[in-house]
Amino acid sequence: MTEEQLYPSIEDLIETKKISVYVGNYCRSLGLESLYDIVCYCQQGNFKHVKGYGTRTYTELKMLYESIMRLSPKNFLFPPETSDKHESDTIMEQFKSLLSNDFKRKAIREKYKQYIQTYPVVARIWFTKIPLTVFVTEYLCYYDWKSLKVRHFYVKNLPETIDLEKKLTAEITRQFHLSEEDCIREEFVNHYGLSCSIDFLVSYYKQHGYFPMFWVMEKYLENYNDREMNVLKKTLKVYQNQQPVSLAEFVSEDTVSRERIRQIRMNIFKKILCPRSLFFKYRDNWKHYKPLKKDVIWEMDMQQYIDDEQCNFSTNFILQIMLNLLYYESYTLYGGYTPKIIKSNRWRYAFLVDNDCSEAFDFEEFRTEFKELLDKNKSEYLLDIKQYISECKCWRKPKLADKKSVANIAHDIVRNEFQLEPENDGRFKILARKKKTLFDIMYEILDSNGNPMHISDVFLEFKKILPEHHYSYPAQLRYYLIKHKEIAHQNRKSVYVLKKWQHVKSGTIRDAITEFLSKKRLPQTAKDITDYVLQYFPETNLSSVRTSMFNETQHRFVFFEGKLFGLSQKKYPSRYKFADNSLPAFEERVSDMEKFINENGHFPFASSTDRDERVLGVWWARIVQRMDKMDELKLKEIERIKTKYAGLMEHKRSFKWNMNCENLKCFVLENHRKPTITTESFFYHWLIKAKKDFLNNRLNETQRQKYLELMELL
Repeated sequence: MTEEQLYPSIEDLIETKKISVYVGNYCRSLGLESLYDIVCYCQQGNFKHVKGYGTRTYTELKMLYESIMRLSPKNFLFPPETSDKHESDTIMEQFKSLLSNDFKRKAIREKYKQYIQTYPVVARIWFTKIPLTVFVTEYLCYYDWKSLKVRHFYVKNLPETIDLEKKLTAEITRQFHLSEEDCIREEFVNHYGLSCSIDFLVSYYKQHGYFPMFWVMEKYLENYNDREMNVLKKTLKVYQNQQPVSLAEFVSEDTVSRERIRQIRMNIFKKILCPRSLFFKYRDNWKHYKPLKKDVIWEMDMQQYIDDEQCNFSTNFILQIMLNLLYYESYTLYGGYTPKIIKSNRWRYAFLVDNDCSEAFDFEEFRTEFKELLDKNKSEYLLDIKQYISECKCWRKPKLADKKSVANIAHDIVRNEFQLEPENDGRFKILARKKKTLFDIMYEILDSNGNPMHISDVFLEFKKILPEHHYSYPAQLRYYLIKHKEIAHQNRKSVYVLKKWQHVKSGTIRDAITEFLSKKRLPQTAKDITDYVLQYFPETNLSSVRTSMFNETQHRFVFFEGKLFGLSQKKYPSRYKFADNSLPAFEERVSDMEKFINENGHFPFASSTDRDERVLGVWWARIVQRMDKMDELKLKEIERIKTKYAGLMEHKRSFKWNMNCENLKCFVLENHRKPTITTESFFYHWLIKAKKDFLNNRLNETQRQKYLELMELL
């Protein structure tokens, strides 16, 4: 396209009503094709010598010319002086020198974009289409008259062009005289907003050619002192030589629950390490950290960054940063933390494995199998890891990865995780087992007892075998009981059995019911079902079995007329009709409730040893909690009972409060300490609630006196 074609044409001027059709035809007759031609013709004073140049033509062209002159500060459209040309050449030379410097080139481009965003929409759209280099060479160094040549630009955008030229000229001159150190500082402050001493940054950049981003990220975390960041810093190993605080210890210093602390930690972890976070805003500054592609990257490989950048991050945390920033699509993390579920991993060290290898081979299962191999080994021998991997059962999709690569990763895992060093021929020496593991001890305790055992009983036997072990309460053994392949639970009451036993049954009562009904072709009565269940769960009864089937949430059971029960997945003869599976009617429950209150003089306790009282107590507690979901008739009945027996309700609450207070006193006298949320959760939360009631005057005089005595004891 020629330069003349870029001029605002006569047709454009007529269409935008800058001139009339008559004047447009007059200009065409003189050979004038654009606005630029008209302005130049006016400046030379040629119009007044042309035939037909009347008042109408004179008035329109004069108004057009004057409107342009008002927009031009120098009152001309092209430079006649040599000094201006010299100034233009100087700016052009300075601009070319900026393009040779990375920082200055980036800075002037960003400034150009920022200036454009300050103008009206029409001018902004036009400026956006013009690259910086084109604007400087064609407009900035040839003044505002050049912009008149651009098609569809017109004179109304001339003020913005002149303003942009002035700002850009000043910025080019400032950047030209800026030293290299000042450029680096300005780049860092503009991008990261840190006001710390950055002399180390300047020297580091001159040496390496990029910023120390782990050092930068550490400074960011130091500036964050809010509650969420403190949770992350204290409960995860973010820094070297840091001992993380457990959630239980952290909760004891705060008033929130452990689950809430876990949620806060997960949210801040996702916030700072997701690819869209502030730390990864300028992704180009991180690309220098991407090493050559390897099958496995260990956290020890990250130590070089700590040494070079003089930062205090732990190698595990740096590896986590590398995963979330650079490797989240190509690597799988083992032994670190994940944004979805942040939890400590059982791996000794964290490492990244290429996705092809991790999809082809289950390294988690490999670690478990190899640990069992070490624990159960009875004689010393040399193991060829390549042969072991080729015959291993941990393969998922062998075709996805090279077996040699997987064997090399497994070789590194054996060295780092199990602290085994290969012999000269590359094989590992597998030593004979020297001591029993906790898994073995759990199995031997149950095997020697011969009957189901509660976890507390298992703990007592465990302490007899290992009295100096650091475990201090039964729940710490649950992991070894659940994860053991030969141990199963019984009836969801922390009771454990061996799977090989024939005289007891593992699982729950509902599992036993399901097993019995699956063997029968026809529906069975509750008595027949209970007789079978009592063989394995002698502490239950017929009523409990019926209630268990009624309350089952997975809808495994169906109910037929004649008080018969079956499985929903089985088909029964059509002569068996489905029956209502609802529990006793509301009216019947209310009648039983009033009868119990009148006979016993108090409301039923949900913790009672008597089953009938316990069932009524649980029902009443649930009804009171769900009053907002009842219809009017049921609501009136509940309110009637509460009003009629209000004194007994208050007596029940006081009795329960006093009982809990006395139990807590006994606990303190016996243990000489306060209850903790981990082992004495009920006492811990009851004490907090009692404190709130005391401060808000919700206790009677007797309760206040007992609370003060308890506080004095504590």
